[in-house]
Amino acid sequence: MHGINQNNDMNREYLRKFIDYLFFERGLSDNTIKAYKSDLELFLSFLESSRYKLSGITQKEIYEYLGFCTRTGLSTKTISRYLSAIRRFYRFLISEGMLKNDPTLNIPSPKQVPELPEYLTIEEIEILLEAPESSTILGMRDRAIIEVLYSCGLRASELLSLRMGMVNLKEKYLVVQGKGGKERIVPFGNRAHDLLKRYIEYSRPMLVKGFERDEVFLNFRGQPLSRKGLWKIIKFYARKCGINKCIKPHTLRHSFATHLIQNGADLRFVQELLGHADISTTQIYTHLSRGALIDAHKRYHPLSERNLSSITKDK
Repeated sequence: MHGINQNNDMNREYLRKFIDYLFFERGLSDNTIKAYKSDLELFLSFLESSRYKLSGITQKEIYEYLGFCTRTGLSTKTISRYLSAIRRFYRFLISEGMLKNDPTLNIPSPKQVPELPEYLTIEEIEILLEAPESSTILGMRDRAIIEVLYSCGLRASELLSLRMGMVNLKEKYLVVQGKGGKERIVPFGNRAHDLLKRYIEYSRPMLVKGFERDEVFLNFRGQPLSRKGLWKIIKFYARKCGINKCIKPHTLRHSFATHLIQNGADLRFVQELLGHADISTTQIYTHLSRGALIDAHKRYHPLSERNLSSITKDK
C-alpha cells in the first residue's frame, strides 16, 4: 500500500512540474492551463485506480484509457483533446529526463467529424437584441453586451476582460486580448457604438457604486461580470424571445463569422477578426455558408427534390 501511495505522489509531482512549465515557460492562458490540469487529473485518476505507474505504462494502457473514455460516452473531440494533453505531458517528462519512454508514440488521434457550430439567423439576432429593456440600467448593459458579442465576434473571456482603456468610441474599435495574451484590433459599427456609449455614460456609473473598477461590464453589485453571469444573461433573453436553439455567448461569435462569410467576406479577413491562429479553424464557417446555399437551392429551385414533390401532388 505504501508503494502505491508513493507512485500516486510521484504522478502528482510530475503533473505539478508540467503545469509550472506551461505557466512560467510557455506562458499559456489560465483557461488553457486549467484545461490541461483537468484533463490530466482524469488520466492520473484512471492510472491510480488501476494501480498503474506513470513511468511503466505502454500503448496497451493508453488504449485501455481511451476505451474507458469512449465507454463513458465522451465525444471523439473530447477524447482527442485528452490524448493530445497526455502526449504533451509525456514529451515534457522525457525532455526533462524524468521518464525515458513515450507510450503515446504512433497512437493515432480518433477520427473526428467536424461539428458545425450552432448560429442564429439575422432575424433571430435582431429579436435577441431587442429583448432587453433599454430604459433600465441592466437592460442598457445587456443590449450593449449582446451587440458587442455579435458585432465584434468576441469570445466570452475577451468580453469579460475588456477594460475601459481598451474601448475607443471615437475611432470605433476595441483592443481585444485573445488567447495566449495576443492583442488584436476589432472594429465595430454605429449601432454598437451607440449602445456602448449609452451604457458607459449612463448605466455603468450607476453600477460602479463608488468602486474603482476598470472592467467595462459589471454586475448589479458593481463587481466584474463573471462567465456564469454572462451565460445566464444570454440564456435568459433567448428564453424570453422564444428562441429554441441551444444559445450561449459563443453562439453570437459563431453567428458573427457565419454572417460575414455568407455576405462574401474574405476568409483571411474573418480569421483576423476572430483572432484564429490557424485559418483551418476559420474554414468551418465556409461549411455553414455552403449548407445555407444548399438549403436555399432545395427550397427555391423549381426542379429541386422538394419542389418536384409538390408539383407531383398538384397533378
